[in-house]
Amino acid sequence: MNKPIQRVWAFRSDSNAEVEYQTLLYADGSTSCNCAGWTRRVASDGSRSCKHTRWVDMGAADYHCSGKHEYGKQKPKENHAKEIKSTNRLGRRKFAV
Repeated sequence: MNKPIQRVWAFRSDSNAEVEYQTLLYADGSTSCNCAGWTRRVASDGSRSCKHTRWVDMGAADYHCSGKHEYGKQKPKENHAKEIKSTNRLGRRKFAV
């Protein structure tokens, strides 16, 4: 399956904080996840669902996720303390100004 990915979210496991699941939203609006709920449970009609894909469908994924990325869009430049400036002296540290 080679569908273009539109967005991806990372969700931490409720039972183990070291485990993280990735939920994908494809350009055609379909979703997939690598959690056990999505990979092991298939409905009689062949559809799949888990709480992570339901959060994406409900628009609540940004609230519950530990990280996200949107493909095809450039990140807007933030103006607060992100530009790195360096001094002319050798061995001096760079400062976020």
